[in-house]
Amino acid sequence: MTLAALNAGLPRPTHRTVATSASGKPESPALKKLRKATQEFEGMLISQLLGEFKFSSLGGDSPMAGSETLNSLAVQTLAGAMAGRGGFGIGKMLVHQLEPSLK
Repeated sequence: MTLAALNAGLPRPTHRTVATSASGKPESPALKKLRKATQEFEGMLISQLLGEFKFSSLGGDSPMAGSETLNSLAVQTLAGAMAGRGGFGIGKMLVHQLEPSLK
C-alpha cells in the first residue's frame, strides 16, 4: 500500500491558513523549526515502536532479497506519515511545553 493510498480517504483543507502560535500570532521561524523537530522526533519514536512490525513476504517461507530494506523503508514511511498527521500527540505536547522558552 502506498502513502498516496493511505492518504486518499483523508479530508483535504479547502483553504490555505496561516500557521499561528498558541498566542494567535503568526508563527516565528523558531516556532516553525520547533514544530518540525518535534514532528521528526515523534516520527522516530513511532518508527521504533513499529520496528518489529514485519510485512509478510510474497514468496512463502523464504525471505525475498532486500526484504529487510523494504520493510525498514515501509516502517519509516508509515511512521513519518503518522507523525505528519499528528501521530500520538507527543509532538504537539512538546511544542506546547517548549514554546514559552522560545521567547
